Amino acid sequence: APEVHLHWNTGCITQAQLRTMERLLGWCPAFPDDGTRVVRGTAVAADLSRQTPATVPVTHCYDVDKVCRDCGRRFIFFADEQKHWYEELGFPLEADAVCCTPCRKRLQRVARMRARYEQLVHVPLRTTEETLEMADCCLGLIEEAIFHPRQTQRVRMLLNRIPGDRRSEQRFQELKGRVRAAETKGNMDDPPNGGPAMGGGNSGVKEGPPSVG
Repeated sequence: APEVHLHWNTGCITQAQLRTMERLLGWCPAFPDDGTRVVRGTAVAADLSRQTPATVPVTHCYDVDKVCRDCGRRFIFFADEQKHWYEELGFPLEADAVCCTPCRKRLQRVARMRARYEQLVHVPLRTTEETLEMADCCLGLIEEAIFHPRQTQRVRMLLNRIPGDRRSEQRFQELKGRVRAAETKGNMDDPPNGGPAMGGGNSGVKEGPPSVG
């Protein structure tokens, strides 16, 4: 009978797979118990011809019950999704889902927001809409703990550039409210006695003192 090789993320590594890994790698990798569990009865045959060449090919994919690295909730990495990764998208077999779908989408949204923010930083003459968008992106990155709460000063500098006739608009007022909330949270999170705080994100561009209330 042909050998059955499951993905290493299942935790079901056969002795034959371990021997092959040790022979080809020169050492035998360890697979600690991280809470991952195979969902029995969900096997789907893999197409080896469409996989990226690997030390040990995967012959079958199973639904895998995993723990999200970011939020700690359990999620299912479905066998059909694994086949899509490894046979349609061309991901290497070393790739694995470590986050649940909501957390993956959040990370993708944060990456898009940061890329857009960096793009707007280098626009020499931003329009009012671009300035509001940049303030929105900066606030979002503060709220996601990518930027330090002190970057609310930059948001205020950006809002100071908004013409007076636009400041009564809902979007502007919502940004002001989010600035206040971020500053309040930042004051609560900052260490006492002026100690160092963790954080990052600094464009290094000065745009005048904050004055938006």
